[in-house]
Amino acid sequence: MMNKIPVGSGEPLKLFVEPIANLNWLISSQMEKWVTLSMDSFKAYMDLGVAQVKVALKIHDMRSLSEFADSQLAVWSFVGHRVLDDNRALKEWGVDYYHQANRLARYNLLNIIFK
Repeated sequence: MMNKIPVGSGEPLKLFVEPIANLNWLISSQMEKWVTLSMDSFKAYMDLGVAQVKVALKIHDMRSLSEFADSQLAVWSFVGHRVLDDNRALKEWGVDYYHQANRLARYNLLNIIFK
């Protein structure tokens, strides 16, 4: 004989379905933003690395080695600025995530309390 679940037993859980669905949506949208940020940064650093290897492969005498060494200052300057920009973007993402999660928590709590 199978155990039958009473018809009304799922009613208390309906209260939590919408908040959980909203939370899942928030997490997935924020993860998508984070992956986009990460992949953009990764692509920029990979492009820089490939360009550096191409330039390094063109070294064939002392003069080209000297030019390569001189160009490294500009490269490190670029990397420093890129790291700062990446950190700024990551901070903005975190702040946005916090505000959206806080707003969602308030909305869900008010819906639970006043339903």
